[in-house]
Amino acid sequence: MKQLLLTVFLLVPVSLSADYEIKQGFSIKGKIASVKSSPKFASVEKCKSFADSRSKIVGFTYDSNKKKCTLFKSVRSMAEEPGVTSGLANDS
Repeated sequence: MKQLLLTVFLLVPVSLSADYEIKQGFSIKGKIASVKSSPKFASVEKCKSFADSRSKIVGFTYDSNKKKCTLFKSVRSMAEEPGVTSGLANDS
């Protein structure tokens, strides 16, 4: 039984990361899931990876001036903001 499960797991293609539409110069306004400001999350790539690791995240905003990563459960709107990069999850 273990071999069967292992075989099924290895043969089934799995996508663990969401596809995000990146928008430079825009911030997301919406329901916040999490905010991180430690060096561990201090880049757009690291913020996106954090968003990928969480379930039910529909977008993220990384503020390079404040070195702050914000994840969103829902998006209400977007606003122009210099020094900010956001990613919106594409529907699959």
